[in-house]
Amino acid sequence: MAKRKGLVINDRQLDLCDDLLRKLKDVTGSTFLALISTSGQPITTASDDYHPETLSLASLAASSFAATQQLASILDEKEFTLLFHEGKSSNLHVSQVSDQVLLIITFGRETQVGKVRLYTQRAIEVLRPIFEGSDEENEALSVDVDYEATAGKAIDDLFADLEGQP
Repeated sequence: MAKRKGLVINDRQLDLCDDLLRKLKDVTGSTFLALISTSGQPITTASDDYHPETLSLASLAASSFAATQQLASILDEKEFTLLFHEGKSSNLHVSQVSDQVLLIITFGRETQVGKVRLYTQRAIEVLRPIFEGSDEENEALSVDVDYEATAGKAIDDLFADLEGQP
């Protein structure tokens, strides 16, 4: 059984993502951008005025993307990395950043789809290394057995003095 790595994002990584999303929003003329996990949890967003139901949008986009991956499998494709929905007044563009992260972009009909796709591909090239850090980097952020034992003893020592007191 394959072990799924947890998605751990530190403040520096989040700041880099926020900065990139703001720049991508400005250059594409998009109305709303979000990084979400493939499980449907929002990570961060960029928006001026338009605030869709972010949690619902993230969950539904992740589910739709998962269904798209199954379609790829049926068609003997390794994967589909892009999902696009076109509406009367707005469009939804969902791209895969990493195994665990998706990028959602909404934009109006006045924005050129090609422009969004071009800049999104470049943004993904910048975002991907942020989320695909080495295992050593991720292990450095995880709680190890020694820390857990030491923390447990420290907590026990704190409450040892209180035992027996009303």
